[in-house]
Amino acid sequence: MIKKSFKKIITAAKDQSRVRGYTHRFYTYPAGFSPVFVEAAINSLSKKKDLVLDPFMGGGTTVVEALIAKRKVIGIDLNPIAFFVSKVKTTKLSKKQLDDIEEWAEKMTNKIHYKLKADIFTKKALKLINFKALGRREILNLKRIIKSASFYLKNLKKIKNKKKKDFLKLLLLRCLHSTLHDKRPIADFDVFRRKIRSNSLDMSQGMQDYPINSKLKFRLYNKSASSCDKIKELKTKKVKLILTSPPYPGINIPYARWQIHGRRNTTLPYLVLGFDIPENKSIFNFQNPSNENLNIYFDTMKRIFTSLRKISSKKTILLQLVAFNNEKGVFKKYLKTMNECGFKEIKLKQNGHVWRKVPSRSWQARYVKGDIPTANEVLLAHKII
Repeated sequence: MIKKSFKKIITAAKDQSRVRGYTHRFYTYPAGFSPVFVEAAINSLSKKKDLVLDPFMGGGTTVVEALIAKRKVIGIDLNPIAFFVSKVKTTKLSKKQLDDIEEWAEKMTNKIHYKLKADIFTKKALKLINFKALGRREILNLKRIIKSASFYLKNLKKIKNKKKKDFLKLLLLRCLHSTLHDKRPIADFDVFRRKIRSNSLDMSQGMQDYPINSKLKFRLYNKSASSCDKIKELKTKKVKLILTSPPYPGINIPYARWQIHGRRNTTLPYLVLGFDIPENKSIFNFQNPSNENLNIYFDTMKRIFTSLRKISSKKTILLQLVAFNNEKGVFKKYLKTMNECGFKEIKLKQNGHVWRKVPSRSWQARYVKGDIPTANEVLLAHKII
């Protein structure tokens, strides 16, 4: 018999509503969680002051919802972009700081114009983008948007407060993402310019609505989860709930890239944030395009699950949403790997598994061949053996 708490979670997992509220819309991270699902899982499987862990925190949805629910929480992610986004989403700003941000964004919107000159940043950025065969108008808009981003970053250097500077950096990243990533045609330059003002107001309101208590303990780590048993906070207190969505085996989700005009990959977000561009673009997927048997992926996941087992107790629940493209091979191997690492599955259905259809799944998942539609995720629950 399925417990009542899991029934609520199953219902929430199938929620198709648009992401909204608080700081969740600050940035759309690939293959992100639904806040409705995360809220239901945290409230159903943990209590106030319990410790919640997300070893693949991505855009920080688990961390945000855990803090709202008054839980202690730890988020881990290898990708510096995920760490940065999650940090900004969970860093509370005062009303005065938000007013300053809105004023700066309004001035920037008025200062930016289409005749800005190219500079070193512009040249570096355009080298990261394949714009061959794009229409003349689209290339013109692309160059104007990039030059405007450079102008924005130059002016941002004048801001000394790190919290405000990081917030405004994420604002720029959101504006660029929403005008360049997966868009056909590339948005008009003036659309980007106006987004600076409109998105600043939206983000400011979301931060004001975010009811976090500054006394609540939480930590974010930019590292691999394979060593989470070495983290001080996880040594001293057992985790009640591990809530996460790991990289999908055999499905190349672009954690390190945007797509310009469809499938034109670019690592532009790393340049915008001032991060080193990863040499191996598949490092955050734990796989290599030439490694068809996925042994790199499963070796990495085995180390991570082994580490998670060390910080778990008999009361710990590991809840995850994962997508697969092959049920008989990859899915079964995933479950077998978890069992080998000391986790046994909690059946959420008498027969089969609970699947959810993910709205607006990007082309990397839509067109992967396999016997499972990769726009679907499976809900898995485990506890230690």
